Amino acid sequence: MEIQQSQFNERISLGKLIGDVPHAIFHVDRGILFNLVQLCKRPAASIQDYLAGKRKLFFHPASYLVIALLCNYLVVKLINLHFYDENELTTMTPLAAQAIKDYDAMQWWFLEHTYIYILIAIPASTFFLYLIFRASGKQFNFGETAVVLLFTIAQGVFMQTFIYLSVGWVHDGSFRRAMEMVNMSILIFYASWVAYQFLSTIRFKSIRSVVSLFTGFGLAAVWIASAYLLHYILG
Repeated sequence: MEIQQSQFNERISLGKLIGDVPHAIFHVDRGILFNLVQLCKRPAASIQDYLAGKRKLFFHPASYLVIALLCNYLVVKLINLHFYDENELTTMTPLAAQAIKDYDAMQWWFLEHTYIYILIAIPASTFFLYLIFRASGKQFNFGETAVVLLFTIAQGVFMQTFIYLSVGWVHDGSFRRAMEMVNMSILIFYASWVAYQFLSTIRFKSIRSVVSLFTGFGLAAVWIASAYLLHYILG
């Protein structure tokens, strides 16, 4: 019994996290709904439970992100999400119209190459978050930090997908661009909220709030920079 319990409480290492991915990806019959609800109600506490060994009810964070990205991709393709409409382009200057079309094309390029640029974004974002935790006195190893990041990003992608599915059907360019700004704000706020809950090691709430917001904006910046870096590399 003690041996079995110690296996459940085994601390997550980067090697173990990666080693669990094949099993998690091909066993998708439980845990997604539990993840969705718990990561909305009590994100940091839920992730802490997972790290503490209470993993039976959870869906593996890596496959959770994979499914979130897949759902996002399918919804965007289904509603044919573009950030402009042809009518508004006729009211713009040629330069402004081209700028919006270029932005839209870039977003679609990112969508089509998501599963490549996350190979840059995940380790880079994990390293950024690891530095934040270390500086704040939170003693997570790299693998544990990756778990926090994967759960947080995946939940954010599901939120984004829900917004697209709810209002992305509105065929108005300015509305969709505003929707995208709201989307980004929600993702940053959610990441900041998760960070705030984890950064209880920071004594003063005002400093903790600032660091949490910096973390949310920083993660968004690293993620976006990773996508642009890949675009630059691939030309």
